[in-house]
Amino acid sequence: MASDEADRCSAGSAGWKSGLLGPRDDGDGAEAEKTPAAGERRVRFHHTWSDWSGGDELASTGRVGFDRRTDGIGHEAPLADVPPLVFSEAMRDVDLFVGVTSIAADPDLREGGPERAYWERTAFGELDATAATRRDALERLLPRLKIADRCTLDGRLLVVRGDRGTYKIHLLSANILMEPDDAHLCIVPTPARGERYLPFEDDRLSLILSKAFLPAADADITDESILTQLGRGA
Repeated sequence: MASDEADRCSAGSAGWKSGLLGPRDDGDGAEAEKTPAAGERRVRFHHTWSDWSGGDELASTGRVGFDRRTDGIGHEAPLADVPPLVFSEAMRDVDLFVGVTSIAADPDLREGGPERAYWERTAFGELDATAATRRDALERLLPRLKIADRCTLDGRLLVVRGDRGTYKIHLLSANILMEPDDAHLCIVPTPARGERYLPFEDDRLSLILSKAFLPAADADITDESILTQLGRGA
C-alpha cells in the first residue's frame, strides 16, 4: 500500500505518467506509463486506489507489462523479447517506487485497522528477492565492520547487541525491534560528516548499516527521543 500523493510524485520524478486520480471521476485505477528506447518500447505499471487511511489516500500496485510499438500501435511483448537494459531500468524504477511510497517503509506508522495489519505483515515479514540479496551482501560486509563482534544475522534480521539491550533490524524494511518484548524503536538517521557511501545502489542496505551503528553504541546515545524509547529518558 502507498500514499496516492507519494505515488504520483515518486513515479513522475522518474519520467512516468499516470492518470490515477483517486476515488473520484472514475480515476481509481490506472497504468503508469514510461516510454524508453527512443519511443519503440512502452512500460506499463498498474496501480489503483485502495482505501482511505485517515486523511490520506492509499494505493496498491499490480503487474508490470512491456509493449513494443509497431506502426504507432503498442502490442504487449513477451518478456523474453524485452531488451535487458529496458527491463532492468524499468524494474529498478518499480522497485524504488514501491520502496519509497510503501507504508511498510514508515518507521512510525500510527494507523490502526487493515493499514496497521499490512504494515506489521510487511515491515517484519518474509524477505523478498531484493532483501535476500541484501542479506548476502551483509554476510560479506559485516566481518569488515568495527561493530562486527556485536552483530549477527538471524534469518530475516540483523541482530545488534548493545550495552543497554539487543536490537533486531529487519532486512526488508530496516525497522527495529527491541528485545525482550519486541517494542518498536524509531530511529531517523542523519548523514554524518565524511560518511562513506556504498559502491553500489541499495539505499535500504545503507540505512540498515547506519542504524546498526547507533544501537551498537547505545551507551553513548544522548538523543532524548531515543532515550525515552529505551526507557532511559529523563
